[in-house]
Amino acid sequence: MENKIKVIFDCDTGMDDAIAIATLTAIKEFEIMGICTVGGNVELEKTYKNTLGVLKYLNKNIKVYKGLAKPLERDLEVAYDFHGESGIGDIILPDVEAKLEELDAINFMHKVIMENPNEIHLVATGPSTNVAKLLLTYPEIKDSIASLIFMGGSIIGGNVTEHAEFNVYCDPEACKVLVDSGIKTTMVGLDATMKAKLYIEDMDFLEEGRSLNAQLIKEFYQGMLSVRGNIGFDYAVFHDSIALISLVKEDLFKFQYMDSNVNIFLYIFANISMYNFILFFDF
Repeated sequence: MENKIKVIFDCDTGMDDAIAIATLTAIKEFEIMGICTVGGNVELEKTYKNTLGVLKYLNKNIKVYKGLAKPLERDLEVAYDFHGESGIGDIILPDVEAKLEELDAINFMHKVIMENPNEIHLVATGPSTNVAKLLLTYPEIKDSIASLIFMGGSIIGGNVTEHAEFNVYCDPEACKVLVDSGIKTTMVGLDATMKAKLYIEDMDFLEEGRSLNAQLIKEFYQGMLSVRGNIGFDYAVFHDSIALISLVKEDLFKFQYMDSNVNIFLYIFANISMYNFILFFDF
């Protein structure tokens, strides 16, 4: 049996995270150990509920673990403008009776990583709060994590301020913990993900897909195109899926190594200056 890539997916399920979950469950190379949720695009209760709804839609039996509701040292700032108050715009997902797992996200990640040393790849597509809390609570665990991939940051400009990308803007203290950890880390920045644009005329290929994954992705892309159209965009961008794709399609990417450093003045304004890896996406 072919060895699969063991993944823990940590997300703040809004529209692009929902597409990423559909992508995650469609990639045959992955063994999904579990999904964790964090406050980000919308409040934690909504990201948790949305994640359960997406999995129900896809008919996937994957456990979901609730993480932290707010950043390490700040109040939560949500992104209703892009995701709606529900996090998923006008899209209606199946209702799921929330049944909390015995472990929270941090202790779940710790347990799985210790049981599978140097085999677990952490992919974080929301604020890095859960992963940072894991590293702060169990600092010894950094030597047992295979790799860490996070969607966040930018080297050419932000989408919240002139410099700051949303996930890092939400919790820059958490991002600092990640880039200072010494773990093999790949940053999938906004400058990379913005190169992968989907226009309305590109939707035809999704019409050919008969799977639940393809149908959900089509529905969410239509929702994203509608929301973005209201604020002047004629395309949608699938930021979070690219973080996942980088694990299995390295030939689509160009990687550049950089020393990790967070300039303390810029850090106050959530503008990370340098990272372990800068990733460029060729689409």
